[in-house]
Amino acid sequence: MTEAQVAGRQFSHEQLSRLHEVTRQIEKLCRIQLRAYLDALAPLFRPRRLLGNHMEGPGNESVVNADQSLNELRELFLRACGRPFDLRKEFPLPLESVPTQIQFLEWEYGYSVQIEREKKELSITAPLTWVLAYPAACSYTMARQMLAGQQERNAENLRTFALRTSLMHLMFARLPELTSLFEGLRYRVEIRKSRELGDLPLVTVSAPVPTVLPADDILLIAATYSGRSGFVEIVDPEQALHLRDPLLEQVRKILEENQVSAVN
Repeated sequence: MTEAQVAGRQFSHEQLSRLHEVTRQIEKLCRIQLRAYLDALAPLFRPRRLLGNHMEGPGNESVVNADQSLNELRELFLRACGRPFDLRKEFPLPLESVPTQIQFLEWEYGYSVQIEREKKELSITAPLTWVLAYPAACSYTMARQMLAGQQERNAENLRTFALRTSLMHLMFARLPELTSLFEGLRYRVEIRKSRELGDLPLVTVSAPVPTVLPADDILLIAATYSGRSGFVEIVDPEQALHLRDPLLEQVRKILEENQVSAVN
């Protein structure tokens, strides 16, 4: 789910505890599945498919529209170099070769809880939505921590992270079939921006199982009880039992349009 899709559902302490365990098991199942998908699709994420000889690699690889792709990447990256990254606007060529074993980390966002006079800023984790990224010394989580002053800043690592994150966005922008492939696997692709990362576009994929937040009063009690400033979204059991199947919906539409029903 996104920040705008907070359900505000009422749950008892026992229900929350049980749903956290259910969410953990479903997250593990989907993570294993997504890892297998990404490993199988790794050749499709090879950046030289778009950038050709503008990126380091063995042999000569001439690619149609490589200059245009490079210009788009440069524009994305240089825009991200502004605040809050504050990086030097340099773009040396050829670009360093990038491994294609795609990483994925849970999407996180800030959420303000206010009950009467009590207000608290929480860090929310969406366990079934992940940020896709090329391997780098600085991950999505580390970059957020560096820019928030929670970890020592490393400009070179931040630079590599920003460039490779921009590259991931370019791959999905220039190769729409990647999005179609994930949708066929029932994983939704979205482009998001994180408050902590400024204009840097992040590619996320979400499992078909929706997750929600409980009502603010329950969130505040849970955060206070645990002593933490964070919360992990939980699976919505009602929606989880009625998952959408885009292919099935299209088949049903064709049958209905042709006035065909099941034969008893």
